[in-house]
Amino acid sequence: MTTSPDPDHTPLFDMDAPVPPPPVEQLLALAGLYTRHNDQIDLWLHGRADLGPDAYAASARYLERAAYACIKTVRKQRLPTVEPVSNAVVRLKQIAHLTSGAARYLTTARPFLSDADAERPLPDPRRGFGQRVQLARELTSLAPMAITESATHIADRLPNHACSSSPAHGIDSVQYDLLFQVALGHVTVFEETQYVRVHTTKAAPETLRDLELRRLVCREPESAPPPYYSGGLFDRVRLTALGITLVSAVISYHTLIWPPAAGPAVAPAPTPARTRAHR
Repeated sequence: MTTSPDPDHTPLFDMDAPVPPPPVEQLLALAGLYTRHNDQIDLWLHGRADLGPDAYAASARYLERAAYACIKTVRKQRLPTVEPVSNAVVRLKQIAHLTSGAARYLTTARPFLSDADAERPLPDPRRGFGQRVQLARELTSLAPMAITESATHIADRLPNHACSSSPAHGIDSVQYDLLFQVALGHVTVFEETQYVRVHTTKAAPETLRDLELRRLVCREPESAPPPYYSGGLFDRVRLTALGITLVSAVISYHTLIWPPAAGPAVAPAPTPARTRAHR
């Protein structure tokens, strides 16, 4: 048996815990997790997923804990009690409460999974098992958008040291519009035709490809439900860690890194334009 050469058992390396990401980055990452969770529920309702009910309930419980953790992080910043910030925190608390309700629906859905339900290709959303899954999905449906919008209000009052520093990658207003839509969980791609769907509109494929080359976004193949039941699955576009940092920096400082490019915007997105509040 070997013993430590140091009788005091002093660590041989730095034991400092990693610095947690800034609050806005945490919120954007949380919004992305909600989008992924909602996609998985949608695939389940479309008969395209083979995970059991317990996996979805566990996902909802994790999101509830993560939402409360973000609220705790925001409160540590000791932000001024102005209405936009207070409302943003209340919305985050509402999301956590709704997610708790979604977890309960998903947990109690299993006893209602009858043999008839198991044999159906699609759960019946009007009764029993399918109804509880549908209700759970509705409770978290607006979470990505609500979290992202709350992040924009919170960022306006954060001190400089709590904001993301501007990354090296510069973007124009068209690219930022698409990035913000990704943060909201609105961007999908149909791989066969390279059709880029932004909520109810579409975006230029070359704009998305440029963001991918910059490693600001990535695609998760066949992870998003089709717009209709018999359609093919879409690829979900998600922010990378670098993309989250960039969007957080733009939200925090209300400025783009490069001058806006000429040309029409891809899709309407609330590009920050207000003057940053006095810190």
